[in-house]
Amino acid sequence: MRIFIPFLFNSALYLNWASAATNPSQHCKPLPSSPNWPSLEQWHALNESLSGQLHAPIPAGTVCHAGQPGYTNTSCTIAKTQWGNSSWHANNPWSTDYNDDTCLPDPIAPCSTAGYPAYVVEALAASDVQEAVNFARQTGVRLIVKGTGHDWPGRSSGPGALSIWTHRIRGINVTHNDPRAVAYGGVASVKIAAGMQWRDIYQQAAAHNLTIVGGGDVNVGIGGWILGGGHSPISSRFGLGADQVLELEVVTADGKHRIVNENSYPDLFWALRGGGGSTYAVLLSVTVKAYPRMPTTAYVFSYNTTANSDTFWSLLAYFHQQLPMLSDSGAMGYYFVEPTVNSTAVGMIAGGWFFPEKTTDQAKAIVSPMEKVILSYPSWAKDPIVGGGFPEEMDDFTTSFCLAAEPQSVGVDGRLGSWILDKKALSKPLDTLKTQLKKSTPTPWMLLGHLVAGKGVRDAKIPGGSNAVSPHWRSAYSHIVIPRSWPYLNATDKAAVTTSLRNEANEALRELAPTSGAYMNEADPTISDWQEVLYGDHYPRLLELKKKWDPEGVFWCKPCVGNELWEVTGPSSMDKVEWGIGQTGGKICRK
Repeated sequence: MRIFIPFLFNSALYLNWASAATNPSQHCKPLPSSPNWPSLEQWHALNESLSGQLHAPIPAGTVCHAGQPGYTNTSCTIAKTQWGNSSWHANNPWSTDYNDDTCLPDPIAPCSTAGYPAYVVEALAASDVQEAVNFARQTGVRLIVKGTGHDWPGRSSGPGALSIWTHRIRGINVTHNDPRAVAYGGVASVKIAAGMQWRDIYQQAAAHNLTIVGGGDVNVGIGGWILGGGHSPISSRFGLGADQVLELEVVTADGKHRIVNENSYPDLFWALRGGGGSTYAVLLSVTVKAYPRMPTTAYVFSYNTTANSDTFWSLLAYFHQQLPMLSDSGAMGYYFVEPTVNSTAVGMIAGGWFFPEKTTDQAKAIVSPMEKVILSYPSWAKDPIVGGGFPEEMDDFTTSFCLAAEPQSVGVDGRLGSWILDKKALSKPLDTLKTQLKKSTPTPWMLLGHLVAGKGVRDAKIPGGSNAVSPHWRSAYSHIVIPRSWPYLNATDKAAVTTSLRNEANEALRELAPTSGAYMNEADPTISDWQEVLYGDHYPRLLELKKKWDPEGVFWCKPCVGNELWEVTGPSSMDKVEWGIGQTGGKICRK
């Protein structure tokens, strides 16, 4: 058990923020340098109420810095080796998967606690979460929530905040023939505690011969994924993660422990399913519907041609034109696009489709017309195209794919751009698609495609009739992600890369579908019109419910519902669009 110690911080960072002029009557969330920061006695009292589960930050990278706690060569080697392992970060109260620069496992890098929460509550039960929420509400301290830290937009980070770490809240319970699940097309319900990751959940589903709609990365946690909507490799069949929710167990901003479903607090039930994490309540558990064991045919494919050539971009455009047909015929899955593969002369589209309850012959019959065109010297191809695919039967989707999948590597500095494309966008002329896709993914970057919507999301059987998932999803076919990265601690490269992503690459996708939007968990958090882009027509109702359920703004993050009710001032050395994001943080004041 970690020992409670007074928070030691980099005062220069907080004094920088505190120097911003504010109205004397304006309410601001206190920072460690603020005169209204809770006293040490108050923190000690909170620690006692938590039975010693309040911890001050000891960054994971300190073991590589002489004079810091835990410093040894052996510990440093472990930290360096594990920095890209998301399970390792999930088991650390302070670190996060991305953009964790405050104390890198590198002895020549700076190391401080400045980018981390002031304290972390290691929550083991609902009462621990209640104590933390009540403390934040009463003192005004910023409150954040970390499950696993697998959060690209940076909502589970917050300098000077009080963090609730829910990863220790454990448990999975399966109820076969639960009438609540049966009423909405399931055969069982699965109650999942907030600290669980998808590998744990899939193992239980497989043990009970069930199929469950879950994340494509087995190390992702349940919390932010499902509260933000949650796409899945099989959401084209059953709907998004949020569409599966039968009930949630939460602690709301008033510190009350509530059971939320279509009959109990129905407005909150609507908002929590797709309205985003760290916004309305802290998740303790969620109960979802599950389906029977599902045989599937997988189809692994790869199409290659001359790198970054006109043929490559024409191939990519044609491939995207075929996605609605593939989805409507039963295909779902992922594809990866590299205009130039590892500085070679090859450009590649590769991936895998899943065809639930279809034979290998049926899968080949669906894909063959597209492949026949691609591999038969089409009129738009000036260079040869080679490749193809092969089908493979899976007796059970959960055991053959979900439990066999390797988690993504993390520990990088980066940002995602993304856009959701509907049939109208994907049906645009070849030259239009070619031009815009090329603008979105110039060499050396890659594109990640997710064929995860279509009929299953459009016609999902949603408990309560509807939820807060962005309407953009209901007409979607492909969710396109364009990742970017930059070297650690390189502010110049970060500014150049993120500006280009926001103003050029993401806009190129947006021009294909101007009235669509982006998936909040994989979107650029600096988008200016984020309310419409992330939430669509649901935003006005979500904002009203934010004011109802969290009138004091206990929960705040960027870009989250109600963010605009506050203003944030960050480091003067940084572009204002970055203020409030992740470890950048800032001084947060009510407007």
